[in-house]
Amino acid sequence: MTKKTGCCLALLAFTLAFALTGCAPKKAAQPQAGDKVTVTLWKWIPTEGLQSDLVTAKWNEVHPDINLNLVHIGESESLFQKLAAAMQAGEGPSVLPLQPGARANQYKEFCEPLAPLAKARWGDNWEDRFLDVALEQCRFSGPEYTILPGGMTATPVIMYNATVFQKYGLKTPQTMEDVYRAIEVLKADPMIIPGIGIGAKEGWTCRDVFMGIINQIAPGKVYDALEGKISFTEPEFVEALKIWKNLFDTGFFAEGSLGVALYPDIGDSFIRAGSDGLRYYVMQNCGTWHGSQLTKESYETDLADGVRPEGLHLGAFTLPAVKDGVEKNMVSTVDVAWGLNKSKPEAEKAAAFEFIAFMSAEEGQAVWSNTLQVLPCAKGVDLSPAVNDLNGETEREALSMFQHYVENSVGAREIRYSEIANVMNEVLPGVAGGLITPAAAAERLQAASASAKR
Repeated sequence: MTKKTGCCLALLAFTLAFALTGCAPKKAAQPQAGDKVTVTLWKWIPTEGLQSDLVTAKWNEVHPDINLNLVHIGESESLFQKLAAAMQAGEGPSVLPLQPGARANQYKEFCEPLAPLAKARWGDNWEDRFLDVALEQCRFSGPEYTILPGGMTATPVIMYNATVFQKYGLKTPQTMEDVYRAIEVLKADPMIIPGIGIGAKEGWTCRDVFMGIINQIAPGKVYDALEGKISFTEPEFVEALKIWKNLFDTGFFAEGSLGVALYPDIGDSFIRAGSDGLRYYVMQNCGTWHGSQLTKESYETDLADGVRPEGLHLGAFTLPAVKDGVEKNMVSTVDVAWGLNKSKPEAEKAAAFEFIAFMSAEEGQAVWSNTLQVLPCAKGVDLSPAVNDLNGETEREALSMFQHYVENSVGAREIRYSEIANVMNEVLPGVAGGLITPAAAAERLQAASASAKR
């Protein structure tokens, strides 16, 4: 067991004594030689393959005394369904993969407070290790820190096939007119699915775009509505919902988007780019986590696996200004955060905090951030390995854009109150499909806000 592991074990074993005396606890007894604690993480990210392999290799180098068991569940929604059942049964992994806001609040009762552990490890000024926006979102669940951040992402991102754009003489779109022009030009190719693939079958992808729209029309006002300070029925929200519907009516989003998911439907089609003989998307609505596809290493891996055609370059832009007089923006979030399962034995909890520290602010944070699945939540992380490995000029432009909006986002992507988040996930596809009017959707959002437990 490492010195750090021993300290964390001691802290967990003597939390009450520490709180009452204010003194550093004594070092806990070391396990017998040959004993190895296992830390389990259920995950959707880090993704399988390169990301998980890099994280595991670095972990084994730094912590050869602790077994790491990464269990890939699938997409996030599948994971949270499995996690809900397991935690109610008193089971589940050592480390809980959560998201700030509604998800962290849902599992707060199962989590060990992390502020005392972070202070013991990094000192009184431990919060200075992290970006302010990252910790602000982690505090949605209280100052004791139910979670610590894993990495930052931002939305909405529209990733495009730069190779196809170059073929047809198209540049990176900057305005709505640019996007519509690209869609018209690309209709000439029968293999291309015109419009942007959004995967509106799932509400979270819709919410990402809507948060961009409302923050263009009335920057920051949505957060006042989320806190119950103003009503979702105010004119700006109804206007934003009308604009949202119009993006489907005018072909900005691809026909059939309400019947498909981003993963695997659109994501696989986009990256295969017709190499499987099927029609494909050349634009997809996603987030900065798709930065993981911008590197040479990712390109070569995909090429070897037969999932990306040779010569495919990627680019990205954010949602252009939706009307005159507004500015484009992005919302950022702690994409995944780490909670500590308080039901586990003390030695396992100590080892689990080693993993949380590793992934949030130490070696694992640097390794994972350089895959560009997430951008750093900790300060001072060197991204030069990733920058030097980017696959081309449009990839470099995309990463620069990602970094700018993560560091200068207009607000949080995640909604901290599940009552509102769930209703927004329901009404946005309904509005897009004409099943509910924008005004009625605004009323439903306000009813959810009125019922939210704040």
